[in-house]
Amino acid sequence: MDGNDATGNGTERRDRWWAIGRVLTAHVVGLRDAEILDDPVAAALLTAMDGAERGGPPAAASSAALIAAFDERLDALSPPGVVGAGTVGRARAEVAATAARLELRRGLLALAEAVDGAGERLLELAGEHVFTLMPAHAGWRPAQPTTFAHFLGGVIAPLGRAGGALRSAYDEANRSPLGAGALASTGLPIDRARTAGLLGFAAPVERTFDAVAALDHLAAAAAAAARVAAALGRFAGELLLWLRTEPGSLRLGDAWTAEADPALAPVRPPLGLERLVLDARRLDGEAAAAIALTHAAQYGPAGATLDAALEPTLAVLAGAADLAGRFASLLAGGMEVNRAYLANRAGRDHTTSGELADLLVREEGLDPGSARGIAAMTIRRAIEQGLEASGITPELIDGSALLVIGRELGVEIERLGPSLAPRRFLERRGALGGPAPTATRAYLAGERDRLRSHERWRVAARAALAAAEGELERAAAEIVAGAA
Repeated sequence: MDGNDATGNGTERRDRWWAIGRVLTAHVVGLRDAEILDDPVAAALLTAMDGAERGGPPAAASSAALIAAFDERLDALSPPGVVGAGTVGRARAEVAATAARLELRRGLLALAEAVDGAGERLLELAGEHVFTLMPAHAGWRPAQPTTFAHFLGGVIAPLGRAGGALRSAYDEANRSPLGAGALASTGLPIDRARTAGLLGFAAPVERTFDAVAALDHLAAAAAAAARVAAALGRFAGELLLWLRTEPGSLRLGDAWTAEADPALAPVRPPLGLERLVLDARRLDGEAAAAIALTHAAQYGPAGATLDAALEPTLAVLAGAADLAGRFASLLAGGMEVNRAYLANRAGRDHTTSGELADLLVREEGLDPGSARGIAAMTIRRAIEQGLEASGITPELIDGSALLVIGRELGVEIERLGPSLAPRRFLERRGALGGPAPTATRAYLAGERDRLRSHERWRVAARAALAAAEGELERAAAEIVAGAA
């Protein structure tokens, strides 16, 4: 059955069905390894299990119902003397908890890949704009000049930390509940580490009560996805603000805009960017709802709460991966930054006037208090006269100096102009994290190293899962072949 049902679509059921089949296969191999089942019985179960899994999932409404349906199908395909043997030493609670973690791992790795892709595009874009001047805003007004590459650090860094949160969430999810039974384990000598390894888990969840009751790994995954959405959504929202207040600063490609309304101004509305912002906000709310479910769960085996929290968490992970993919597409060719326009705006609205006090301390030897007083008075008078920072003259400074320290300073115009120029303003800010090209390049190099580290981890994690899947298939095939 592959249409929609009341609780989810066919893809979700097939993913859950696959996960349940993997868990039950690992359990049977574990029973045989512990000599609880002999080879002929284990082989018969594994053969029937393969048939049950290939049959596809029924339209069941919950993990528990799917597990029950799998067991019924398994019994129907098993020889008479083997019926029921597959349920020895296990409970539905542990199967559901383990299958949920299998699905969660896949969702986390898919999102991590999308985040790395978006991070790669951000670093490429920043590398192209190390020298692109622009005004940075604070409190809805231009505050200081910076570069577009430095500005991008406001999304590169949070997205990188969100990637780290995804890795931590994966580590939390990568523990096996199998062997926990209903909550108090089993009296049979099943090797939990062995079954954990067959499913690619780093280790079992140590306490069996925790194994079937835990939901914090779902909360961690949803929170990490929310961090991805927040980082991308905030930046996309800023770009949307640019288009509304400074439309000359940015141009979007046709794929990100809609046809202009003939009844309005001939401007193509940025519907693609608006959808990205709205989707980011929606995902944040959906993640919060999923987390709230885990917080409100009763103390004990998760039961229905597991499904209630798992399904929205998986949806948030998939939604965030789609968001990151669209964001990467936007950066890769969906927008064009107007360098000349931004550079022109970088030196306006007194964005460099704060440098005047530093100049008076550095060049004239004034104490900081006097320098700040002269600078503040000079800037106020310049604004009153309608002058930009580039229009401040030595005479204007001397007039303020007479009132503050009782003497003129005679600042040379040759030193004043370059000191208040946006590019020279940035060149002097080469300390760690500053916008100077040297500092920016060093930062981007470090971020590229971090991104490569994330990519290596992700590749290793996928390889570990593939190796475990291969080992599980090999062990099952060996049992079946040996019995034959």
